[in-house]
Amino acid sequence: MAPFRKQRKVDEDDFSNESDSNSEAEEMQTEPVETIQVDFDVRIPEPSDFHGIKNLLHQLFLKAHINTSELADLLIQQRKITGVIKQAVDDDMEADADDDDEDDLDVNFGVFSVVNLTEKINVNCVNEIKTYLLSHCKKAASDEDFQTFQRILDDKIKHVGLIISERMVNIPPKIAVPLYSGLSYDMAKAKSKGEPFDFEYFILICKIVVFKEGKPQENVVYANGEEELIAEVATLSFDFSVSAELDSGLAGGWTDESSEGHRKRRVLVFPASQWDAMYNKLAQEIGT
Repeated sequence: MAPFRKQRKVDEDDFSNESDSNSEAEEMQTEPVETIQVDFDVRIPEPSDFHGIKNLLHQLFLKAHINTSELADLLIQQRKITGVIKQAVDDDMEADADDDDEDDLDVNFGVFSVVNLTEKINVNCVNEIKTYLLSHCKKAASDEDFQTFQRILDDKIKHVGLIISERMVNIPPKIAVPLYSGLSYDMAKAKSKGEPFDFEYFILICKIVVFKEGKPQENVVYANGEEELIAEVATLSFDFSVSAELDSGLAGGWTDESSEGHRKRRVLVFPASQWDAMYNKLAQEIGT
C-alpha cells in the first residue's frame, strides 16, 4: 500500500479563485505562519445553510452550466444523508458570543453527501452533472473508457452515487475518516428503510493541481488529501482542465507550461464493492 503523503507544499491560494504576484507569494512564504487549533462538528443541514453550501459547490463546479442552487436545495432536502461541517461550539463559547461571533460560528466549512444520479434523473441539476461529466470524459478518456463510463451512467438498474465532498482548504484530511464512516452508516440505515441509496458505483470529482516539474508520482496534489488514497481503488478515472473557468486574473497565469502548476479536475469511478477497502485505506493511512 502506498504511504499517504502530502506530495508537494501547496498554499491555500493554489485552490482559491484569487491570485497574487510571484513576488507577493515569495514574501508571504518568508512570514511566520500562525497555527490555530479548531475543532469541528458535522451537523444536519438547515435551510439557513443554503448559501454556504452553494458557495462550496461553486468552488467545485466553477463556471460549469450546473444549477448549484438546485443542487444545494437537494442536499438540504436529504437531511439524513447530508452533513455540514461547522466549528464545534462549547457552552462557554455560546455564552461569550455576540451577534457577529454567532455568525462566525455558524460558517459552513464543508459539506459531505451523496447524490443518486440514477434515481434523480428528473432533477435538472442531476442531468446537468451527467452531461458535464460525459462531455469531459469523451474529450479526455479513451473510447473504451468513455463507453464504459456512459454505460455506467445510463444503467437504470445499477445505481450510481456522486459523492459530494467539499470543504475549505487546509482542513486536514483526517476529517474524512469519520465523514466516510458516517456516510456509510447513513446509507445503510436509509437502505434498510427502502430509500434509494443502494449503489453499484460511486463517482468522486477531485480538485487537483498538476505540476510539470518533479517526479511523476509527486507532481499531483489533491485539494482533499484523502482522495489520493481513494484514487487507488478507482477502476476508471480521467482528468480535465478548469483553467478556462477560473477568474481571468488567475487563468492567465496557470498553464501547462507554468512551474506553478495547472489546475484540473480528476474524476474517479469506483465500484461500491471497494467501499470497505477504500475506507480501510483512509483509516490506516490517515487515522482517526
